[in-house]
Amino acid sequence: MSTILIILISLISFLIIINVAAIWLTRKGLTKDENNNMIPDILEDKFAELKSEVTYRVDRVGEELKDVTSAIKEVGNQIGDIPKAAKGKPRTGRKPKK
Repeated sequence: MSTILIILISLISFLIIINVAAIWLTRKGLTKDENNNMIPDILEDKFAELKSEVTYRVDRVGEELKDVTSAIKEVGNQIGDIPKAAKGKPRTGRKPKK
């Protein structure tokens, strides 16, 4: 029980020290915080860049998944032609390129 209590007190003390240091750095002018939300502006800018990059990548993955889905549907439509070809029936799909 005492070990958990010591860890909890240490964690709370660490958080208090971090907050005091952040306030002190802001007051000294070493970190810029225009909107006074206790998050340095450089971190907000980096987060905005990261967010736009992730959004772009998610959109690109979505586009590729749509392409793959349509290709899988096309394979599903043509899979029935294999038994017909094995029986020797003529091709029903697109004409082969010469």
